[in-house]
Amino acid sequence: MRIEEEKGSMAGNILSGKQITLIVGMVVVLVTGIWGYSRFRLKHITVEGLTRYTQEEFQEKISGGIWNSLTPLFCLSDTMAQETIPFVECYEIDYVDQQTARVIVHEKRVTGCVVIMGKYMYFDKDGIVVESLDRRVDGIPVVTGLEFCEIVLYQKLNVQKESLFDTILQLTKLIDQKKLGVQEIAFDSGYEVTLYADDIEILLGKQADYDEAVNALPGILAAMEGRAGILDMRNYNNEHTDVILKEQ
Repeated sequence: MRIEEEKGSMAGNILSGKQITLIVGMVVVLVTGIWGYSRFRLKHITVEGLTRYTQEEFQEKISGGIWNSLTPLFCLSDTMAQETIPFVECYEIDYVDQQTARVIVHEKRVTGCVVIMGKYMYFDKDGIVVESLDRRVDGIPVVTGLEFCEIVLYQKLNVQKESLFDTILQLTKLIDQKKLGVQEIAFDSGYEVTLYADDIEILLGKQADYDEAVNALPGILAAMEGRAGILDMRNYNNEHTDVILKEQ
C-alpha cells in the first residue's frame, strides 16, 4: 500500500514539474514579447513625395492594424501586397531606426480628367488614363464639351479628332506647369476653348498655340484677385498683349 502511495506522489511531482516548466516558458515568451514591442514599436513615420494627400491622410492608409505596429514588420510591408491608393503608383519603406520608418511615395502624374457616365477618368501628361474614381479631386481640371470614342483605363485617350487630343495635352501641361487654379477646360461646338478659374471665365478661342496666352495668365490672374468676370484673351499674342475683363 505504501509503494502505491509513493508512486502516486512521484507522479504528482512529475506533473507539477511540467506545469512549472510550461509556466516559466510562457512568462519568458510574455516578457520577451513586451520587451520587443516596447523596443521596436513604431512611433514615427516620415513621408516624402506627397502632393495629393497630407502626411496624416497617407499614414492612415498604410499604418493600420497590428501587422504594421512594429517597425521591422512595417518596413517589410513594401515587399508584400501594397495598399491600393488613388494617384499613387507605388511606395518604398526604409528602416531608419528601431522606432522610425521613412516612406517614399511615387505618385501618378495627373494633369486632367474627363467625366464618363458619372466616372472621373484621370489622365497623365501623355494622355494615358491612370485612374478612375467616383469623385472629383481638387486641383485637377476637368475637360468638358468633347465626345470621346472610347476610354479605357491605362490606355491613351481616344478623342474624335487627333488635333483635339494635342490641344488637351498642351493646355493641361501648361496649366500644371504654371500651377494655375483652373477648375475646367471647356470646348464649345466650334472647339473654341474657355478656362474657368474661380470667378474668372477666360476666353482663349481657337488657336494653333496656346503657350503665349497661358504663360501670361499667372500674372494676369494675380492682378485680378478678388474680382469676377469674363477675361477675353482670344487675340492675345506677343504683339497684342492687351486683355479685356468684363466684370460681373
